[in-house]
Amino acid sequence: MIESTVETERRAAVVRSDGEYRLVTNQAVPAGTLLFVLEGELTATPTRYTVQFDENRHVDMPAGCPLEEVLDRYYWRFMNHACEPTAVIHDRSVLSLRPIPAWSEITFHYASTEYDMAEPFTCCCGSDRCDGVIQGFRYLPGERREELRGLLSSYLLAVLDGQVAEPVGA
Repeated sequence: MIESTVETERRAAVVRSDGEYRLVTNQAVPAGTLLFVLEGELTATPTRYTVQFDENRHVDMPAGCPLEEVLDRYYWRFMNHACEPTAVIHDRSVLSLRPIPAWSEITFHYASTEYDMAEPFTCCCGSDRCDGVIQGFRYLPGERREELRGLLSSYLLAVLDGQVAEPVGA
């Protein structure tokens, strides 16, 4: 089932540089700005491109989308990770954490939504606060989990606060 979203002014663009795609702002935006809303269908299967909402729900684009539709509706899939991100995801809303200059990258901390990454990777963000290998919230030490509190999805916040048990087998 594809869930529709509220139409907002498009504040993002996909760019390709050095063979890699990035999602950038197409205008300067102040802190707290709604950048866009995640569109897509809910699935129980995590991939490297899905965003996790709760233990068994992730948002993804429908299978077989042509590139034009990916770029027009599902551009959020090009958001990269950063240990000091420019945006945060709350439910389906993507909000700027601080002022973002025009044509700057929109990033989020993958461990703020993903309990266990489908495809862990070594981060190259260059931040002094770099987490190194990004594997998901599950692998973060307690102190780092607390540091990310303000960025966490409602599901991971509930896990952190003990309102939801950590997944079995994790």
